[in-house]
Amino acid sequence: MEQLKPYLQVKPVEGEEETVRVFFSPSCQFSRNYFQFFNNLEATLPRQKIFKFTPLVNKADGIQFALSFIAVQKYYPTYLRNFMEASFIGAQERGISTSNWAGIERIGHAAHVPVPVPRLVADHATELERELRAALVRQKLLGITNTPAVSVAGTYIVTPEFTSGDAALFSQLVNGLISMAK
Repeated sequence: MEQLKPYLQVKPVEGEEETVRVFFSPSCQFSRNYFQFFNNLEATLPRQKIFKFTPLVNKADGIQFALSFIAVQKYYPTYLRNFMEASFIGAQERGISTSNWAGIERIGHAAHVPVPVPRLVADHATELERELRAALVRQKLLGITNTPAVSVAGTYIVTPEFTSGDAALFSQLVNGLISMAK
């Protein structure tokens, strides 16, 4: 009998071979709980690996949030962590909607992004929509449906659910998959 693996394995996604991608949702308390772990993970990755935070595109968080995240990541990357933290606090503690532009504006302001984020999205709409479509395809190919989820090398997917919420075991599993994917 084949042993069950504590991760999912999907057909390799082209272009993701060296990427460790963390899918998150601003309204997911577990995404927020693991945020520091993911930041530490990025700092300790082997040099040849690429680390990316990626919002799970879904109806609850809204296309507006995904487009806004991509815009901040692309045009104001030094504010990305602030934007993520502000989105966690806004969505989870203050009831700010991430699915409308007024909520996005409040989150961007709280994150000290130097321009209004809705305007940033509008100014780069065509390019951002193209990137969003690519993100949706990638999300589907990887089979990501909940957060947080870590994709390693576009092949291995792990969530805290696979470790029954055991943070230490989750950390070991993620690091083991990164080592295995070398």
